[in-house]
Amino acid sequence: MTAETGRSEVSRGGGPGLLLSVSRFWPIGAQTGVRYLAEGLMNRNWQVTTSTGMFFVKQFLDIDRTQIGFQQEVTSRLAASGLPVPAAMATVDGSRLVCTEEGRFAVYPWIVGRHRTGLELTAGQCGELGELLGRVHQALGDLLPPAQGVAWKPVGDPASAQELIETLLGRLPPPRSWDAFDELAARVLVERRAMLVELADRQPPDGRPRAGGHVHGDFHALNLLYDDAGTVVAILDWDRLTSGPLAAEVVRAATLLFGFGDERGLDLDRAGRFVAGYQQAFPLPVEDLEGAVWRLWWERLHDFWMPEWRYLRGDRSCDHLFPGAAALVVWWTQHYDQVLIALACG
Repeated sequence: MTAETGRSEVSRGGGPGLLLSVSRFWPIGAQTGVRYLAEGLMNRNWQVTTSTGMFFVKQFLDIDRTQIGFQQEVTSRLAASGLPVPAAMATVDGSRLVCTEEGRFAVYPWIVGRHRTGLELTAGQCGELGELLGRVHQALGDLLPPAQGVAWKPVGDPASAQELIETLLGRLPPPRSWDAFDELAARVLVERRAMLVELADRQPPDGRPRAGGHVHGDFHALNLLYDDAGTVVAILDWDRLTSGPLAAEVVRAATLLFGFGDERGLDLDRAGRFVAGYQQAFPLPVEDLEGAVWRLWWERLHDFWMPEWRYLRGDRSCDHLFPGAAALVVWWTQHYDQVLIALACG
């Protein structure tokens, strides 16, 4: 949805003919250009230029029609409340979703902006971004019925993780044919196997947070657009809109936004300012933030989804994420107390 990303070709998922047949349902004028946007793992997206302007076309692939309808209703109401949330445009007959033999589609206004990493943000912008997430949570709480039965995610099971490690090690190719990913995977899997034994007594308990509610579900840099002044102009991709512990989204967002992607771990100053900004807008119990830090660290310790995609699904599309994710687990374990202070007690 950014004017600065995308590929010139249309996509393996559809061409101009597909978009022409879809866009006729919306009063957006005659189509004059199509550009497939390569970013995004779960859906297909295009920039469509017409005689009246530029639009964003989304094909939903991984959520059902009921969830799409819920998402579209909520985002329309958030946009009406003044938050920077794109709202789906209505078709000529008033619907916001078109279902064809090719799939389910929606159209949004094109928003001019660009993605920024959290490390590009100033100290003040980090706080403003946390405050924005706080306002989003508050607005969701005002717009929707109270979330019922919110609990922490089930914690990772060390025994199951050990079994998965052995399975993944068994899927490695012969050492003589290893590439950089294979070499890293072999080292990380053996290292993590030892860490799981050493840290087994630090497993968090089950339970419920004090503050549960509705959350965006995937708040990170690729789902945010900024203008030239560094102000967020759009919070994108509401496909993971759900209910859950509010602190879990805050802590997860901080780790995704402010990670260095290497052995340096997290920029704790920026992450702490982000959480402080949130707390000023929509305060959460410190106990919830502490619990979220604990549980997310434990989850990452037991998480091998990138090697799973590579070795069990034959999907290499997320290989580039593995080095940073693996390094963060080690760094976080070594600096656990500092992370806790920055994200929960600062």
